[in-house]
Amino acid sequence: MGLVTLMMITSAALWVYVNELAGTKPAEFIQDEPLQVASDQTPGHTIHDESLKDNPDLHRAAERGDAEAQYRIGMAIVQRSWERSEPFAMLDAVTWIRKAADQNYIPAQRVLGALYEKGRGLIQDYGLAHDWYLRAAEQGDAPAMARLGMMFARGHGVKQDFAQAYMWLNLASGRGALGAESERNKIHGMLSPAELEAAQERSRSLDAKLPRLAAQSQILPIGF
Repeated sequence: MGLVTLMMITSAALWVYVNELAGTKPAEFIQDEPLQVASDQTPGHTIHDESLKDNPDLHRAAERGDAEAQYRIGMAIVQRSWERSEPFAMLDAVTWIRKAADQNYIPAQRVLGALYEKGRGLIQDYGLAHDWYLRAAEQGDAPAMARLGMMFARGHGVKQDFAQAYMWLNLASGRGALGAESERNKIHGMLSPAELEAAQERSRSLDAKLPRLAAQSQILPIGF
């Protein structure tokens, strides 16, 4: 019993000595630290719409309902989305672009059509792409006419119809849309002489009815 008691005393003394050297108390349960809540200041958090900081006047105009300002903010977000590889930013971009498109702002209607056609920031939907292109084309937008022509040529969102494709591409080419002439000429040989004559007549008739814009916006971002 004396030996056992001695060993117990020695062990206890050694335990106290080690803990004194370490400057610690006997082990206790450590409470979990509260989880960090992400905020706008948390590193790595991205505010997709930076217009309030970058251009407060533009942001205020957009908030008041100015369609051009809404479109410009949306396109700025698209650009940042691609530069920073932030696909989720496209959701913010679509919100602003749609606001402008709903006010019949032609460039926004064309871009919204392209977003639906490509399925960027939206579920791909050829039918809705066609509808937005048509809205812009009916206001005289040549690039939208060219996009419509290509949808008819490919049968995207509509029944494939080379005569309709030729008509829209012919209109777009006549109004200066880049690339429309070469695409129209590819379809030329797919039509019979009678179909070609009828398509050209429809082009002339529609050209006389549709508005002519003082300036055509030709440029779409790369990838559209």
